[in-house]
Amino acid sequence: MSGRKRQTVLGALLLADGMPVSLNRLIDTVWGHQAPVTAIKQIRNATSDLRKTHPEIAQRLTLVGDGYRLVMDGCGLDSRKFTAHAARARELRGKGCIEEALAEFRAALLLWRGPALAGLESPALRAQIAGLEELRLAVMEERVELELAQGDHESVIGELSVWVAENPLRERLVAQLMLALYRSGAQARALTVYEQTRQTLKRELGVSPGVELQELHRHILLSQLPPPSRKIPVPQCNNLPAGVVHFTGRIPERRLLNQVVHHHGRVGRLSAAAPAVIAIDGMAGIGKTTLAVHAAYECTPSYPDAQLFVDMGACAVDDRPLDPKAALGALLSGLGVPPSRIPEGLEERASTWRRLIADRRALILLDNVADTNQILPLLPGAPSCLTIVTSRARLTDLMATCQLTLQEMSPTEGRELFSRIIGDKRAQGERDAVDMIVNVCGRLPLAIRLAAAKLRHRPSWSVSYLASRLTSGRQRLATLEAEDGGLTEVFRQSYEGLTPGQQRIFRLLGQLPGDHIETHIVAGLARMSIVYADTLLESLVDAHLLGTSTPGRYVIHELLHAYAVQLTGDPAPPAADLGPTILRAETRPEREPDPPAYRLAAHTERADRRLPYP
Repeated sequence: MSGRKRQTVLGALLLADGMPVSLNRLIDTVWGHQAPVTAIKQIRNATSDLRKTHPEIAQRLTLVGDGYRLVMDGCGLDSRKFTAHAARARELRGKGCIEEALAEFRAALLLWRGPALAGLESPALRAQIAGLEELRLAVMEERVELELAQGDHESVIGELSVWVAENPLRERLVAQLMLALYRSGAQARALTVYEQTRQTLKRELGVSPGVELQELHRHILLSQLPPPSRKIPVPQCNNLPAGVVHFTGRIPERRLLNQVVHHHGRVGRLSAAAPAVIAIDGMAGIGKTTLAVHAAYECTPSYPDAQLFVDMGACAVDDRPLDPKAALGALLSGLGVPPSRIPEGLEERASTWRRLIADRRALILLDNVADTNQILPLLPGAPSCLTIVTSRARLTDLMATCQLTLQEMSPTEGRELFSRIIGDKRAQGERDAVDMIVNVCGRLPLAIRLAAAKLRHRPSWSVSYLASRLTSGRQRLATLEAEDGGLTEVFRQSYEGLTPGQQRIFRLLGQLPGDHIETHIVAGLARMSIVYADTLLESLVDAHLLGTSTPGRYVIHELLHAYAVQLTGDPAPPAADLGPTILRAETRPEREPDPPAYRLAAHTERADRRLPYP
């Protein structure tokens, strides 16, 4: 393989930014539709040659599946330095630090020493190369815009003239050159640039200049100083709630979220046409909002123009979940739109929202979502935006970039969280009791926080005494109460959000061992068909009120099980008492009252062959 083709392979791997590139993709990149029969062998030889000729990537170029991956973390690639400088510049601009922002923009542009991947003519790489060039132009425009706002008109005319000559159809560049010329006293030259652009647009595309350019032209004709075409600096809008003081752990989850943001920020805007959406789901008290808010603060530098939060109220007991129209009103208010200028209709609000957010690098956190339909009108269309969604239900029909189901904390994370709240010194003296409390809390972050807070405000209690109170089944939820209702209130919100049929099944789970729930047993308890019982149980799985161990067998978190027992008032029988049970399942009536007790007939063999037992 020639040196140029090896360069093409290397370029494709670098543009992937650490993501795997399949052999088929590499072959298309190098040869297109005219690949030789020895293409695979040549690609493998090329990667081998790259390892020999470039020792710095020998250990970073690895075989992954049917392709290769080149990981260049920490190697100081110009493209990464460029995006880092640009992100820092936008952050400083949002804070009003104009001079510092200009310095960062200039540092980013100085990294360019010519066209990206100059000399490589692969059609397969054109879109990504064009994306890099687009980022360069966007940063240059942002820098010039700040300089014009600072009054540096004459200093940018020469550079802008070159850029406009190379990009005659880029109207924002043309507008900046016209404005710089006019404010430098060259009104005739500004009008000439407009006329040349008008003719080029008509000849090349058959269109007239855009409204913004026409308005600027009118101002210059009337010798009026036009207003800036964009607000400089873009005001930063942030209504994120305060983060949790004792945030602990979640290292794998945070790493995954950071990878998504990193990929979206450095690669996604080069090729993706849709914004990134991260969906986080899990049971009540698992820490979805805590993680989402923490991640939002970590992502703020990458989305400096706005960080907006809306509680969608899916689990509000006293009120209905927030409708999309009201949520859009909250988002528009978060952007600083006065109430009198917020449209009345849903479609008008959605249109205004997407128009205002289109040119911003914004992060939107939609917390406590009921279903996908509730948030579809709220999702921005701009690829520069990131949306984080949290829900107690799996949003299976949401086209999310990343779908993360949050699980219980690890024992180590739970111990660390508990110890940080009560104080490391106090926890060190009773480590076994701390571990017991973490386990009794089912490693649920909210329960661990409530238990630690209870102990922190009762200095006369020992860790062991708290553990003894929590090991008492009937006292456990009462111990984990707080001013706002604590764990019982959180579970009640999830329970109240269920349908009557789901609520009935959930109550019946309190009559079964938490680790021994089978479809046919529940069907017998509820006096319904096995098929219908299976449907309701699976719906509870989607609501994160049940988990699955094997097909047809379910498990429930011990604290949720304690709440179900509390609802029924009947403790669950031990698993051994169930034995090889036979259930007399019946067809579900349209409306069926709760049975006074479950009916289990213990037999060693199946007594009724007509029933569809599993």
